[in-house]
Amino acid sequence: MPLRVIFHEYRNPYLNIAFEESLARSRGVDLVDDTLRIWKNENSLILGRFRKVEGDINVGNAGKLGFSIVRRFTGGGTVYHDNGCLNYSLAIKRDVRYPVDYMYKVLLNGTLLALKKLGITPYLKNTNDVVINERKVSGTAAAVRWGVLFLHGSILVNSNLQKLYLLLRIPKTHNFDPVKYRVANLSAFVEASMEEVADALVWGYSRVLSTFPTFEEPLKEEIKVADILYKGKYSRDEWNFKGLVDTERELNKKVKDILS
Repeated sequence: MPLRVIFHEYRNPYLNIAFEESLARSRGVDLVDDTLRIWKNENSLILGRFRKVEGDINVGNAGKLGFSIVRRFTGGGTVYHDNGCLNYSLAIKRDVRYPVDYMYKVLLNGTLLALKKLGITPYLKNTNDVVINERKVSGTAAAVRWGVLFLHGSILVNSNLQKLYLLLRIPKTHNFDPVKYRVANLSAFVEASMEEVADALVWGYSRVLSTFPTFEEPLKEEIKVADILYKGKYSRDEWNFKGLVDTERELNKKVKDILS
């Protein structure tokens, strides 16, 4: 099976995250093949599914600097997005015994291979942090939903790190390597454009999955589902700030009608 690659993004951060769920759901019903999405996002802070806004984000600074706060459907910590950050998402189906371990220990090698191809030597810390010279350049999150292994991450290529530190709070107590909050841009280690990083990601994940890429556009059904999820979930404060969806049954029915 080829690896479907899409370069699809919106200027609206809420819609970008809604499309993440649409992609996973679409793969879940076999509407699409295994897919790698590569995309950028406008100024935003992407909250892990179970995180608390006040614990992870300086909300006052987010408002002053015009950063949206969006909760994703996967777990993990909160990440910073701006136009200097390149994001990728992988939605695949595999019958493996330990899917989360498989995503972090096997699939995430796609990112490591990509960065090695650019001429640097990355390694992993805290299970899912991609590090160069004890500086984190990429974080990842994963989930198994709708029968799909979903891995997504962001790479700091040339982001505004001053704003990142103004916006993200460092937990006072933790049980992880502090490199998680000691970040750097890829540009500090190698000269590489966004296009070169994207090409390397396509190469890396194609190699990990032992397949070849086909470049496509999203299906109209994927776009419709993303719009439904955006309106009923990702654009709402109760989801983004509290993790609640009061219309979940109705949303699931609408999504099922489109994808069936």
